[in-house]
Amino acid sequence: MRVGVAALLVTEILSGPALAAGTSQAGPLIDPEVRALVRAGRARVLVTLQVAETGDQAQRADAIVRAQDAVLARLPQPHASVVRRYASVPLLALEIDATALQALETMTDVVASVKLDRAMKPQ
Repeated sequence: MRVGVAALLVTEILSGPALAAGTSQAGPLIDPEVRALVRAGRARVLVTLQVAETGDQAQRADAIVRAQDAVLARLPQPHASVVRRYASVPLLALEIDATALQALETMTDVVASVKLDRAMKPQ
């Protein structure tokens, strides 16, 4: 059973790197378990996107959609599939293989981290 989506998303955002849009780093933080799983096949992941903070919810939602679109446009199609697009949090749930992970690692302008999408027991 999965924890409520809102609680899981808040945990993901708080535990992930907080970067403003346009800020780049050496590369996105990649969960080591993701690397291991994609070597053997596919993995379900949560991609944390770099989106600028704003007080306007409509602008933020717009920025999230643009970041999601940018990632999806640069992913090789047969190597990644969308599990879920979130409207109010800067996340994208994907199922990926090793080729898609390599592509995500190059997206330092828009991807902050890639973590395993884990099933969690309710508290």
